[in-house]
Amino acid sequence: MRNTRIHGRLWGMLLGVCVMALLLTSPVLAAGNWVDEISNMVAYERDANPGSNFDPYFAQLNKIQAGVSGGDQQVVKNETEHFLKMLANRDNGINDVAADEIYNFAMTVRPMEETPAAAAPELGAGSERLMSVPDHTINTPYEGGPKCPAGGCDYWNDDVFDPGAS
Repeated sequence: MRNTRIHGRLWGMLLGVCVMALLLTSPVLAAGNWVDEISNMVAYERDANPGSNFDPYFAQLNKIQAGVSGGDQQVVKNETEHFLKMLANRDNGINDVAADEIYNFAMTVRPMEETPAAAAPELGAGSERLMSVPDHTINTPYEGGPKCPAGGCDYWNDDVFDPGAS
């Protein structure tokens, strides 16, 4: 009976140590995952756009990964900022759509505390840049309604049917 209690306590202590080790190491493991996810996205875009040179982007991601592995947040911040600027400027002639996809993906998967201030969009004259968006046009003024004229639908015209109007 006494041996059973001792074994139970030993197993409980072993389980507690394993849980603590898992809790303490999981943030370190999760910190490197975002760089791997971005690398996978860049690899996907490289395969989808064989005419573009993605090697400098992989080199930059290797520098970021080295900073994450070494725990050097300043290197991670600086190299990530440089990576995002490369994407924004479309360095090395990569496709505009691929650059936008990687940029948007990188901004969503990386930890918020490591977001560099320079990567944030600047507001003001001259800071605009074209982004690829799907072509979207409204063909009718309302569901099931007539087609819009050549100039488009003007919802302020009196000739548009509004079932809720008085």
